[in-house]
Amino acid sequence: MVVSILFLCCLACEGEVTKPAGEDAFAIWIVKELHPDLSITQLDQLPLMSQSFLSISDITSYKWSIHQITYPGSVYERLKTWGSLINRAFVVTVAGERIYWGMFKDDVDSGWCQNPVIMLYPRHPDGRNTIPPCLTIQRAYPGYSGSDDDPDLRADPRIYQVLSDAGILIP
Repeated sequence: MVVSILFLCCLACEGEVTKPAGEDAFAIWIVKELHPDLSITQLDQLPLMSQSFLSISDITSYKWSIHQITYPGSVYERLKTWGSLINRAFVVTVAGERIYWGMFKDDVDSGWCQNPVIMLYPRHPDGRNTIPPCLTIQRAYPGYSGSDDDPDLRADPRIYQVLSDAGILIP
């Protein structure tokens, strides 16, 4: 009887998808320097904070078609403690490998960025963080004006695979 129950439990769990053990399977890191010269700095030379801003274990879902990341309220509350992020650079990693860099921006920012951008709410007068309840990684800011041949850095197949393997990817 006990063996039968264990066997049924194993069968029920067989198709279940679980997140990879390492929190860095997919992560977003904040660059330490407030205004690094990203035009001359190589991706692997950017100094990152010691703790990731957002890791795969924080994410509820990732909607690939619009690159929207959702997370539970507890993660939202933690993200708000990071302080002002507008015009800070971030780096997206997969299994510790740096894939691309981007910037945090808001819609009142007059600067542009040809790399991916995470849009935040407009700045709050008292400097509080302006993290929205879900994050969308946009192609660029204020809009993409490059060549059609330029790759969309967000569409890296390594990112897609790790999110799919974790069971959090929504096409």
